[in-house]
Amino acid sequence: MRFQPPVTGQPEVGVGVAGRCCAYACNMDAAEVLHFARKDAELTVRELAERAGVAASTVSRIERRQMDPTVGMLTRLIAAAGLELELRSLHTYRGNFGALADALEVDPDGTTHPDWTRLRAVLDYLYLHPTLTQAAIADKPEPSGSELLDNLLAGIAEKLSDDAGLPRPSWTKDVPALTAPWISPGTPRMQAVDRSETPPQLAVRGITLAANNLWRDRRTEVA
Repeated sequence: MRFQPPVTGQPEVGVGVAGRCCAYACNMDAAEVLHFARKDAELTVRELAERAGVAASTVSRIERRQMDPTVGMLTRLIAAAGLELELRSLHTYRGNFGALADALEVDPDGTTHPDWTRLRAVLDYLYLHPTLTQAAIADKPEPSGSELLDNLLAGIAEKLSDDAGLPRPSWTKDVPALTAPWISPGTPRMQAVDRSETPPQLAVRGITLAANNLWRDRRTEVA
């Protein structure tokens, strides 16, 4: 499932379909989705709670991650903010990196960005099935048309190899580094943290992205 929040001035939040609420990037959870939706509607915690017919403490506890809401409760709260919660089940893992050349999403304005959900799902899968790592990264993905995605896949494959003590797949050498550096969106302070936590396999390719934005829920060592 994914949630995609509307534009709220927060740089880490992507552009969503107008009137719908989703989150696909930067480890967003229900607390952040609700917070961004409430702020976008310019409502206080109490005002949103009154609209939804729930206790203000419920909204507060969810935003503070003291309560994990049901889908029904989150849908109700998002609707009270004037948005529709969109849930989708995605087929995210198809066996190897060679199948990830199309792991891109297109925003309403026509710009593309990596499908972070699919990339994270692959890494989650390989974390649970480490013996499949070598086979998973063996096949070279076809050029995606996105320098960023091509370098992400190559850098991730190299990190997986290094972490597992495996030889790096030969195809990663054929992927040239970015012509212009890329850094994950965020405030200067957030970007400084990202720089300090970017795996070297991504950094040498011109990518600044903290490891835990991909290897979620696990503070992956960057060395």
